[in-house]
Amino acid sequence: MKKKLFIILFWLLSLTWNGILTFIGIIAMLIALMLGGKPHKNGCTIIIQIGQSWGGINLGAISLCCNYKYHKEENFNHTRCHEFGHAIQGLIFGPFQIFIVAIPSATRYWYRRIRTSKGLENNDYDDIWFEYTASSWGHKFINWLEDQTYIYDYVRPEKKQ
Repeated sequence: MKKKLFIILFWLLSLTWNGILTFIGIIAMLIALMLGGKPHKNGCTIIIQIGQSWGGINLGAISLCCNYKYHKEENFNHTRCHEFGHAIQGLIFGPFQIFIVAIPSATRYWYRRIRTSKGLENNDYDDIWFEYTASSWGHKFINWLEDQTYIYDYVRPEKKQ
């Protein structure tokens, strides 16, 4: 009963309070599906696997991520949990999610990719609050919603000195 109530509230808030981002996500999902993306259930959301060699993006109740057949399944599981965590953040921040989490997260992602391409070292991805809480909450909620044992409990990596 608690899970059903959570799912109802999740979609109600995703389509209202976080409706702008979810609407953008629905459009992105339709485009990704036309381009050959593969849809999957992700907790109580939808995740589309498309492309390779990139991470993921959350757009409200819809997420897109790279196709895990090009990576370890453990990486895919972490990515899908992480993106679900961003969806949970969207329930809290609503229309402000774009400014508080989405834009800073995307900017940070590309900054880190550029540094990596230049051979420079990066801090741990979850060193900033919005990435850490996305990973932590995502793993907790996916484990609870899907009764999964293969998805590990998230433990924040030790900071590099």
